[in-house]
Amino acid sequence: MSRQSVARMLLVLLLVGVGAGAQERASKFYDVKLSNDEVYTYANLSFQGDFTRFESPAGKLALGRTEVGVTVVIVLGEGSVTFSAAGPAQAKFTKVFGAHPAAATFTSLYMRLSPAEFERTLGKAKLTKITDELVLNQAQEVFDARFLGSFHAGPLAIIPPDKTRHMDFATVEFGQVQTEEGYWLTLRRMSPFGSVYPPSFVNKIS
Repeated sequence: MSRQSVARMLLVLLLVGVGAGAQERASKFYDVKLSNDEVYTYANLSFQGDFTRFESPAGKLALGRTEVGVTVVIVLGEGSVTFSAAGPAQAKFTKVFGAHPAAATFTSLYMRLSPAEFERTLGKAKLTKITDELVLNQAQEVFDARFLGSFHAGPLAIIPPDKTRHMDFATVEFGQVQTEEGYWLTLRRMSPFGSVYPPSFVNKIS
């Protein structure tokens, strides 16, 4: 085989490898959108995370679905949420929220989670499909404001690892509160700003 033929073969193999790598990377990014087909009423919605628990007796929600399942949940209904923190961060938690744990009333929630965790938890709630353009528009406003805050590559969604979730609450007592649970923990009160955990704080129970 001539040197030119060998070089051509190596180039082909390189291009095939690059194409396969690009296809693998692309498969990790997903279109996600809200639609009239994914608007529901709910009853007795609840979720228990590592350090965050919420429940809402009734309301409406919209789901953001990808080709691999639901990864966005937008709750438009009043409920209660309790925030707590890992032991080493409880002193800072008290400075940010005034007490540990802290209970609040929320009026909306933007949540990102893996499709597998959705199916195990919120996917088992009593949901009734409805057609409500107003709810869809309200959910879209929340989505547009919050989507770029977690697990995204530009306009595309990245699926969080299982048992990793991002929650963004609009609360009466504390305003906007963001929390992320998984391998790392974050918990922030946005105004006045206060961050409970230092950067890259490892979750010992993840």
